[in-house]
Order: sequence, then structure tokens, then C-alpha cells
Amino acid sequence: MSEHSRLRLPARRTWLWVVGLLLCAFALVAVHEFFIRSATGQWLEQATLESRYWNITQGPLQNETLRQLLLKAPAAAAAVSGLIFLAITLLRRRFLTAGIAIVVFLGANITTQVLKNVWIHRLDHEIPLSVADMRSWWWTDPTFPSGHATMAAAAAVAVFLVSAPHQRPFIGLFTGLLAVFSGAAIFMTGHFASDIIAAYLVAALWGIAGGWLVMRTGERWNTVTVEDDTAVGAGAGLAWFLGVVFCAATGLALLFAGGWEAVRTAAENPSGWHWVAGTLLPVGPGFLLCAAGITFFDAEAGRRHHGQPLHAAPPTPHPVPPQFTHLYDV
Repeated sequence: MSEHSRLRLPARRTWLWVVGLLLCAFALVAVHEFFIRSATGQWLEQATLESRYWNITQGPLQNETLRQLLLKAPAAAAAVSGLIFLAITLLRRRFLTAGIAIVVFLGANITTQVLKNVWIHRLDHEIPLSVADMRSWWWTDPTFPSGHATMAAAAAVAVFLVSAPHQRPFIGLFTGLLAVFSGAAIFMTGHFASDIIAAYLVAALWGIAGGWLVMRTGERWNTVTVEDDTAVGAGAGLAWFLGVVFCAATGLALLFAGGWEAVRTAAENPSGWHWVAGTLLPVGPGFLLCAAGITFFDAEAGRRHHGQPLHAAPPTPHPVPPQFTHLYDV
């Protein structure tokens, strides 16, 4: 990497942020089309639904205390993230950034509620259900995306936005872990895995839009010195690793359940492995989004040398007359 490319103000490659927005939007539509509209996706979610229903009525989740704890997980995760958000805002006095982060949080949650009511819901592919009431309990309810998962994920994104560049790897991993754990708990107590993945993507969409504004309006504290640049390898690397591992574990759980044949017969013979697969299905993508966010925000943070003014123009091989230097200020 050349010296010129290493020295820059934050979020100056706006096209990368636009690409990030488009990728998240495309992924959100793809999740909807596969899990909500295609027969293949519906068969897969029906298998996890049957397994979850068995666990709620006969398995470990019939324990009401356990179920109540799992139901409270999203609110608890959002509360922990909220306390961290408040502490950073008051200690660092980043009130403008906090305002942007609050808009991101509200925007993500409002978007989820709008999508629940305007997006096309599950087509009837005549997927069999072992209990007819499950069609009204879960199958036909407007659950996509999950509101509780959006709340937990958007709270994690808000904390990430107000954090300094050298704090983001750790804080992103920690709050991302809270959101991912909440997603698993949400699946176990009544949502589909696709609802949770969609919620993560909605939060990511708003996080990218808000992140660009945060970096452009908070240039000073979003710029790191080249000499003291903190590597993101540990935080991002662990998030990437966990994402890949949990995606692989989901595939293995489906394989152990008996593959596609077992998916088609889940109504008659639900497998505990389908419950494991459904629980883990949103976990892998959740960690991958967390890793991508940590990596991307680090790459887009500003860079400068010790003692170099924040708005100093990059070195040029041709001297600029003093009376025209103001034209080259960024």
C-alpha cells in the first residue's frame, strides 16, 4: 500500500458505502424470496418449526421458567447495549453521533414494522403441519423480519457507531454476541430463523447509512494515526471464524437429522437436530455481518501521521503557490 493511499479522511470512498447498502438490500430480498416464497425454503423452515413445537410441548422448552428467560433475552441485550451507549455518549460527549445512532435505531425498528405489513408473506405451497393450529400460530403471522431481533441488533449497531475506531473491534464483537444470542433465543421461543436473519440485515442497512454520516461528521475522532493504528485482527478474525464455524455447524445439524429426506418427513418424525439447525441458522450470518462491519469500518477510518493536521492536503509532486493552497483543502 502506497503512502498516499494510507493517508486519508474517513469515509471518503462513498461508493464503497453505496455498494454495502446494495449488498445488504440484495441479501434481504434474497432471504425473503428463498424462505418466504419458495417451496424449498418453506420446507426447511417447516422442519425447524416442527422440531421447535416438539421441544415446547414435550422437550426442555416446556419449562416455563426457561422460556420466560429466553423471552427476556432481546430486551436484556438491548438494555446492556443501551447502558454502554449512554456511558460512551456522556464520557466522550459525542452528542451529534449519538443523535445519528438513535435515528439509526429508530429507523431500523420502524422499517421492520413496515416490512411486516407491506411485504408479501408466505405463499401456500401446501406444506404439511403436524398440528393445524400451527398455521395460525406461526405460519401465517406477519413475523418477517423479527421486531425483537431488530431491537437487539439495532441497539448493538448504535453502540458500535458511537465507539472510537480502536474500540470498535471489541465493542462490535461484544454487542454482536449479545444480538446473536438474542436471535437464537428468539428462534427457540417463536420466530423463524429467516425472520432473525432479515432483522440483522435491516439493522446492517441502517448501520451503513448512519456510519457514513458518523464518519463524515466526526472526522477528528474517526481518524487514527498510522503509527498507532490498532489492528482489528483479533476482533474481526474471531467474528469471521465464529461465523464460518456456525454456518458449517448448521449444515452438519441438517445432515445429522437425515438430510433433505428428513426435512420432507419432519411433520411425522421431528428431529432434535432440526431444532439445533434452526437455532444456529441465524447465528452464523449474524457473526459474519458483525465481522464485515468491524472490517469495513476499520478500512474506512481516516489515517494520518502524528502531528499532521487533520485537514492537511495529501503530498503532491508539484508545489502549490501559497495564495492557492486554500483551494486544495478537503
